[in-house]
Amino acid sequence: MSIDREASCRRCRVYCDWVVDPLGCLDCSRLYAYDAKDGRRYVGCVEGVHLAELELRVLEESVEEGRTFGGVRAARVPLTICTAKVDPAYPQRLPEIGCVNPEFHEPPGGGAFTVSVRGASSPSPDDA
Repeated sequence: MSIDREASCRRCRVYCDWVVDPLGCLDCSRLYAYDAKDGRRYVGCVEGVHLAELELRVLEESVEEGRTFGGVRAARVPLTICTAKVDPAYPQRLPEIGCVNPEFHEPPGGGAFTVSVRGASSPSPDDA
């Protein structure tokens, strides 16, 4: 199974991935559920933001007890309604300049920026 390239970054020694908090999925309209033969109910994401199917009872108990569940690796860029963040696996290995792909850390759905450098050989608008 191939993970969408936009959901993970491998441009440096720090492997960063988008992760989704499945507790945020409990109120999402894109959540599906099914009952297994053993009587357990499992839930997952209709949009395929994450591919995990989790036992609903475990998620609900986490909320009731005020515990966190932990992140689930995203299989694609999360939707704007997702509770998600970029998780660097080895932050101590970041290059001195920081993230080499700052656009990867932008929230899904917008806010991306572009940096361009005007070289000496490029004419400026004032030269015209």
